[in-house]
Amino acid sequence: MLVMTLPMFGSVSRRAVLAGGAAAGVLPSLGRADERAVLRVASPWEWTSNEPTDTGYLMTRLQLAETLVLVEPDGRLVGGLADAWAVDEDRLTWRFRLRAGVRFHDGTPLTAEAVITSLTRAVAGESLQQLPLDQITASADGVVIRTRTPVGHLPALLVDYAAVILAPASWGSDGKVQTVIGTGPYRLAGRDGQTMLDLVRFDGYWGSAPSIQRVRYTAIANGDTRTNVAVAGDVDVMFTTVPAATQRINSTGRMRVISQTIPRARVLAFNAGLPQFSDVRVRRAIALAVDRAGIAAAVLRHPASAATQLLPPAVADWHDPTLPPLRTDPAAATALLEEAGWRRGADGIRTKDGVRLAATVLTIANRPELAVMATAMQAQLKAVGLELAVEPVPSAGIPQAIQAGTMQMTMFARTYVNVPDPIATIIPDFTRQRSTWGALNWDGRTRMQALTDRYTASFDDRERADLRRQILRLLQDEVPVTPISWFEHTVAVHSRVRGLVIDPYEMRYMLHTLSLV
Repeated sequence: MLVMTLPMFGSVSRRAVLAGGAAAGVLPSLGRADERAVLRVASPWEWTSNEPTDTGYLMTRLQLAETLVLVEPDGRLVGGLADAWAVDEDRLTWRFRLRAGVRFHDGTPLTAEAVITSLTRAVAGESLQQLPLDQITASADGVVIRTRTPVGHLPALLVDYAAVILAPASWGSDGKVQTVIGTGPYRLAGRDGQTMLDLVRFDGYWGSAPSIQRVRYTAIANGDTRTNVAVAGDVDVMFTTVPAATQRINSTGRMRVISQTIPRARVLAFNAGLPQFSDVRVRRAIALAVDRAGIAAAVLRHPASAATQLLPPAVADWHDPTLPPLRTDPAAATALLEEAGWRRGADGIRTKDGVRLAATVLTIANRPELAVMATAMQAQLKAVGLELAVEPVPSAGIPQAIQAGTMQMTMFARTYVNVPDPIATIIPDFTRQRSTWGALNWDGRTRMQALTDRYTASFDDRERADLRRQILRLLQDEVPVTPISWFEHTVAVHSRVRGLVIDPYEMRYMLHTLSLV
């Protein structure tokens, strides 16, 4: 495992320390003139593992490793380590031609064998688990992927970060990744724990060479600390800023916040196996009681982000303008709860068959706006008779609670484009009894499975469009989760940075487009 102590690029800014306390992972500011050539990048996300199934999203975002297929910010699938692909008439056999002249960071060439090793291990990834893989074999100019059943969106699945291709020397004798050796425009030069990485431009890169030679990446989990570091000007590009801090960051004059709607939603999810939420009328009542517009305006400072269905209009194929929109109607919510047999007690909270209509909602601690949003919902839900407690937990706490079956309610920000087609996220979220991020014990999962099975097997655009509409309507009607807001990806950028491109799919930080002045 490559773990080394990195030379500090300067002292920590006193302004950031005084404002944010002695928080771990505060980004060091540049001190000497020659260090101005280093791009300082930060986000909330720590390097917790060398395994692509765990931390592959950072490998692709930091452009250390690449996949056979890439997605451009406009949604087009383009060649990555494969420069062409096609499916045979049997619709089971896909042929990928490997790009010529590609080398790993250790100088070894990209080979079919390296691709086969990486992809075989990648099937444990969330999106790739649904791939009915038969076999992967080498061909004269690439690899052949054969599936047991047709998968029309297979190229999109290969964009999954778990499908990064690593050099043979990356793997230890135990089959685990010991050293990340990829093919990207940057290589990993050093790592200090889970919060700091040093990247250096890879001069043997097959594509266009980045302008910036050195990058320092720091993970800063605490939202307030991220804000203070941005305000102090001790970062060049800060991904995932706190929405409420936008005005404060912009007021510095040297930093500005850029936002873009992305295919991600903040959703409220239920354990539908509990008596409080097993009745769809209760879930519908909660959806009606939440004031999305008020939360979007007051908490997120972005009124247009209030969700009317799962995904925003920007995801045109997966947004149905004919679908009756989510709305706020406390009177209708009250009527549904009464119809479902939940009666108010002396304290205003409803009960039924001795069960109190109450729950604890888990939120992700490193997305501080979620706890604020959930707190706002406390009063809205109490008004119709539901008692809500809010508990922020580490990001790993929510999937752990879901898998353990102890989750009652949870609120999280979910990206629906781990690969460019949201179906790859909808399947694990809504067809399993216990998903990693999504529905828990939802009785509509078999109906969803039937729709998604037809969708993945189809190569007909018209049929797939009709199935998308049916899937969206089922989610809107049955409320296994209720969307609260769409997501504005906010990025703070220093005035010395040029060429910033925000990838709405969050696959790459597009470091190769940046330059410093």
